Amino acid sequence: VFGDDSNAPLRDVLKGNQGPQTLFNRLEAQRNRALNRGEIGRYLVTFVDNHDSFWQPTGRFSRDASDDQVIGAAGFLLCVLGTACVYYGTEQGFSGQGGDNQMREAMFDKAPGGESLLNPGCRIYQEIAKIAQVMRTQEPLRFGRMYYRQISGDGVNFGFPFGSTYTLALSRLLNPQEVLVAYNVSNAARQDRVIVDSVLHPEPSKMTFLYGGSGDLTVQTASSGARFVELDLGPQQFAILR
Repeated sequence: VFGDDSNAPLRDVLKGNQGPQTLFNRLEAQRNRALNRGEIGRYLVTFVDNHDSFWQPTGRFSRDASDDQVIGAAGFLLCVLGTACVYYGTEQGFSGQGGDNQMREAMFDKAPGGESLLNPGCRIYQEIAKIAQVMRTQEPLRFGRMYYRQISGDGVNFGFPFGSTYTLALSRLLNPQEVLVAYNVSNAARQDRVIVDSVLHPEPSKMTFLYGGSGDLTVQTASSGARFVELDLGPQQFAILR
């Protein structure tokens, strides 16, 4: 529902048009319904795009979205609970709007022979493939429990994000590992401190970029005793750390 951050479509949250409260609500609702990780993966499908235009009158996700937003949205789908559904053409940045013909853009040449128009050299395609490979090799991203993470601008006052300019962060935990996923939904660079599990990251600890950066980040301690990492993310940058 546009204008209601507690009941917003995922596509609007990931574009920064509405706040993330609806995501927190949905995860809590799943917990209250006692769905375990296996059931969520088996029965719940997550997507930002499909062929039906009635619920997305503004067109496909890629319409009026940057390549980085499309990559971040697909990355989110691949890393959260549930079965990710990347509607065909999203990995190519298809941006149709309107009826069925516009929302079902062809992936083949209509000339005799029907040559495939899939472009594996497309940056979006290549980056989604990199994220998918991380997901395949990191068991927490497939089987781990999921927690949205609080953030802070000063390393002292932490809270869940709201509004349209923030870092959306979540952890997937499968003992003894934590994989942290972070996406800067805003169109400006951000430096946010993000909570991580204090038991899994005793002093001294580091987290390593698996995607969206290079090297290690030192896990720091807040005055409250909470443990966090400081992320420098560019506009609409998506990152994964372990």
